[in-house]
Parts: sequence; structure tokens; C-alpha cells
Amino acid sequence: MPRLYFASPRDLPVVRSVEGMTRRLVQTEHATIAITDLEPKTVIDTHKHQVEQSGVVVKGSLVYVIAGEQRILRPGDTYRVPAGASHGARVFEEAARVIDVWAPPRDDLPKTT
Repeated sequence: MPRLYFASPRDLPVVRSVEGMTRRLVQTEHATIAITDLEPKTVIDTHKHQVEQSGVVVKGSLVYVIAGEQRILRPGDTYRVPAGASHGARVFEEAARVIDVWAPPRDDLPKTT
């Protein structure tokens, strides 16, 4: 794994796997971190993966559903998705940004260069 000690968002690999969502990734030995920008009204369909996910909302607001429990999240709110739990989200009328962390690292996303 390359040594990346510091990076600006412009230096990070970009992933656009869902319409309206852009992620900038940092891959480490033990976790994947993403700066995730979401356009207004973006819908992230319910899905699951086999790694734990946690995050914090830093801009905007969205409704997040985890294992059937629904909450409206605003800047400063956090969330935790256990490995294997179904989850999805819907962004409200303004763009949102969240910082996502997966542990162990996601192997289905590009590696940091």
C-alpha cells in the first residue's frame, strides 16, 4: 500500500457509483475513509456489505435508514451500520456531505495512489 500521509480532496481517487454521489477515497491498512458529496434529492437504494460502516454528516441533511430504523440526520449527527445490516438514504432539498469510514477496508473500491 502506498504511503499517503497527507492529501487534499483533489489528490484522492474519485468514485461515482451512484447517480448524484461523488466519493473521494483514502484507503488505509485497516479502514477505508470517504468524503462523500451528495447532490440534492439523491437516493441511495437499500443495500448491505460485510464491513462495518460509520460516519458523520458535515453538511446538509438526509434521512438514513439502518436495519429498518429511520432518522433525519443533520450536521454533527453520526451513524453506525453493523456489517451485514441493510441501509440506505435520501438527501433533502440541499446538497449534503458525509464522511464515511468502513472497517475493515472495502476491497471493492479503488486503492489510494
